[in-house]
Amino acid sequence: MLQFLLLLNLALSASARVIHKKVTVVNDVVVTPSTTRYVTVTGGQSEHVTLDQTIESVETVFVAHTVPTTVITGTLISTVQSIITANPVTQTDSYPTTADAPQININTLTEPKTLDPFEGVVTDAEPIPTEATVASSASATPTATPTQSSFSVSIRSSSTPGPVESTPGVVSIPDGPSTTSALISSSVVASSVASSVASSASAAASSSAAAPKPKPNPPPAYNGDLFAAIDTSAPPGVFKQEPLNIQIPNGAVKELGQSPVHTNKFYFNMFLGDRTMPVYTQPYSVWWSKTDKFPGIGVSYSQAKDKVYGPQKTNPMEYMLNPVGIMSFVFSAKEFTTDNMEMQLSDPDTFSATTTVSTGDGSMELPLVQGMGFVTAKYNGLTPLLLTQVGFDSVVKGNSPVQGTLKYVAKLFNGVTWTIYVTTSDPDFKFLFPDPHTIKTHSTKPCVIQMATTGDADSDAGSAVSGFDKAAGSYPVSASLNGQANGGSAQYSIDYKTEGSSASGSTLLFALSHHKSSMVSQSGAVSGPKIQSTNKGPMYAYVANSLTLAETLETDLQFLPWSQVSGFAGKATLTAAQQKLIAEVANSELKQDIGSQTNLDTNYFSGKALDKFAYILLVLSDMIEDETTTKSVLDQLKKAFAVFTKNTQVSPFIYDTLFKGVTSGAAQASGDSGADFGSPYYNDHHFHYGYFLHAAAVIGHVDAKYGDGQWVNENKDWVNSLIRDTANPSKDDSYFPVYRSFDWFSGHSWAKGLFPAADGKDEESTSEDYNHAYGMKLWGNVVGDKAMEARGDLMLAVMKRSMNDYFYMKDDNKIQPEQLIGNKIPGITFENKLDYTTYFGTNPEYIHGIHMIPVTPVSSLLRDPTFVQEEWEQNVSKFIGDVNSGWLGILHSNQALYDPKSAYEFFSQDNFQTLWLDGGASRTWYLAYSAAVSA
Repeated sequence: MLQFLLLLNLALSASARVIHKKVTVVNDVVVTPSTTRYVTVTGGQSEHVTLDQTIESVETVFVAHTVPTTVITGTLISTVQSIITANPVTQTDSYPTTADAPQININTLTEPKTLDPFEGVVTDAEPIPTEATVASSASATPTATPTQSSFSVSIRSSSTPGPVESTPGVVSIPDGPSTTSALISSSVVASSVASSVASSASAAASSSAAAPKPKPNPPPAYNGDLFAAIDTSAPPGVFKQEPLNIQIPNGAVKELGQSPVHTNKFYFNMFLGDRTMPVYTQPYSVWWSKTDKFPGIGVSYSQAKDKVYGPQKTNPMEYMLNPVGIMSFVFSAKEFTTDNMEMQLSDPDTFSATTTVSTGDGSMELPLVQGMGFVTAKYNGLTPLLLTQVGFDSVVKGNSPVQGTLKYVAKLFNGVTWTIYVTTSDPDFKFLFPDPHTIKTHSTKPCVIQMATTGDADSDAGSAVSGFDKAAGSYPVSASLNGQANGGSAQYSIDYKTEGSSASGSTLLFALSHHKSSMVSQSGAVSGPKIQSTNKGPMYAYVANSLTLAETLETDLQFLPWSQVSGFAGKATLTAAQQKLIAEVANSELKQDIGSQTNLDTNYFSGKALDKFAYILLVLSDMIEDETTTKSVLDQLKKAFAVFTKNTQVSPFIYDTLFKGVTSGAAQASGDSGADFGSPYYNDHHFHYGYFLHAAAVIGHVDAKYGDGQWVNENKDWVNSLIRDTANPSKDDSYFPVYRSFDWFSGHSWAKGLFPAADGKDEESTSEDYNHAYGMKLWGNVVGDKAMEARGDLMLAVMKRSMNDYFYMKDDNKIQPEQLIGNKIPGITFENKLDYTTYFGTNPEYIHGIHMIPVTPVSSLLRDPTFVQEEWEQNVSKFIGDVNSGWLGILHSNQALYDPKSAYEFFSQDNFQTLWLDGGASRTWYLAYSAAVSA
């Protein structure tokens, strides 16, 4: 059945962008020998399992007597993809031209050049003062100066007081509620960071990896809070203020229209469509179940063996997914029916939201938090029911881990063990077991029921449960992001707000691989569980209230070409011959009419075109250094950009007063969800806005050298509004949600916006994701906001780690499924599946190229030479000969990340065709980049 669903999943329809299809799966009764205790059914296939009869326990309160079989019925929800009419890459043989195009005097280019990456870069501006930074500075422990070789870290926690465990050289994370400051020596931070990036260090041993290089003179290091507000004032009045034209179920989100509501977070399915599609907290999927037998909130956990791969005859395979809709558990109540339940989402936040299911005066409240180890339900005025579609094999009552909290260990028919903790004031509380699918109680007093999986059936469940006991009774309800930078290092933490109490004073958290490799301390780690995320490999259990992580920042990476290829010395170099060829090509491309290319019917294509000419401007200014031509192009690009800052473009922006954000107004009249690539409904904002941010940074950078130096201040509020929409760092800014696009838990951004989807959010273009952070970093530099610049550097460092764990799959990758490693990239990464495809077609150049575009100085930071070479030799080289479109230029520009000489030869050939360039790319830039980083 699941294979059939996958065929549907890969089907293409011309009628809509995404179609959601529900398929009911009813598994037949299987008659088995009497020696078989039960039958589990996963993905429509029966698996006969005979259990060991011996169970060591404190008290066995229930053992299943299912004879001869358990039958699972349910609904699997599949997402069927279809083609978007617009391919993100366009090409043409020629562009409209202008008669008075500026031209470079090629005869002046007679000497080789070595370029200083910090020339013209802001080096002395202080962070822009805001109310938030002033308040933060007033309350924080003074940060040590660089000469003291100290690292200042501020860690906030709001959990139950408990002992502080001190480890030499490691920041101690207190369990108390107060703000605590700690000092850690810079040498220890460097050691910690070096250790945390060890998983990526194998590339350094490769002949293609980066060699040690002399450091250029960097700007002064930023030391301070990374997450102070950019601005707290209203967005510029040029954006028309009106509610988004979209229908949301009445009452679905408590705060809708009152305060910022996230549009790109894991819980979005809880308020879109019929609101029954899953949300993915990792490792759990959770959803509103409205089936007759299982009313309430469903919870599912997929083991490694449950994951479905296919097509089976291909190597590597094309997809991996987790079955959707199989209910490991359902939090229910005696009073619930499919007709009387109401559900509302409240407190939508950066890492969390709360869903409440109610009937009459009774309610069941579940805080949903990324990385939560326990799924927790708070019952009030209801009679709890715990249901399972899979079936209980046994339930064992254990010793109470903390006063007032009962403990049970349940083993399901699929072999997975779950711990159940009940915190109640009812002394007569007890579980009853009327059948293998039901646990009930007669108590109606308020209680809190928590459940956590110990992982796959082959986990050391006993050891895991023992570790979980230390956290029982405490559960996260939300989380906040905090962090400090000290020049080339940064430390950030996801700090969980908890309720309840536990023996340790901490709760249970599940962390991903990229968290584990960058953690400051492994204190609180729990051994035993083998936990599978839905899409990012194994997870790791910790009894803690915070994940504290450290990264190094690549501050040398600025506007000019930069690379990890062996031989690149940290400074771009050009021979005289290379300069002349670049100038000749630039003169040809400067004849194109900038205005006609940059005001199109989608802001995505417009932004790409603006950035295309911004890169040409950068080459003129900082590499060719032709002042006259630079000034002319600068003026033209300012005029083109002004169309957007005046909001007079074909698709003007609005400020949406419903969800609170700057978004395209293209669907306001028509309600067309596909307009502007879905941008009106918050799809792909980070992809789209990244091009505007980089273009703005280049204009500001060049204007400071050759203009009047006022452009940045005149346009700061407009550009900052795009950043506040996608990457607002602080709740002090009440006009936007905190980090709409970037997911600090997952380590990258999510797209899809306000489109319900059974497989959750997705990331189709990792390169446009980090391009957004790069543009933000550079804009922070030109505007003098050093906190923003450092924050962009940290986002890039986090993405470097996560993308090389989950997206850029080298041959030695041990995190993602071995069945997919040969693809080198997953295609589209959904929260619930990996699918080697795109939304606009299945051509291999699309699938690989969408993770390359645009190739910029930051590309090499994320896509290191080892990976790029493996992908080129194992994949790209096999199909590039069949490509004759704008994707060809993208593929060869990406080749420059490991073999810049060959890339330069491609772009410098006499018979080069304009058709090989994406409409958002220039041959000028591709030549300049590949030449500058060649040894």
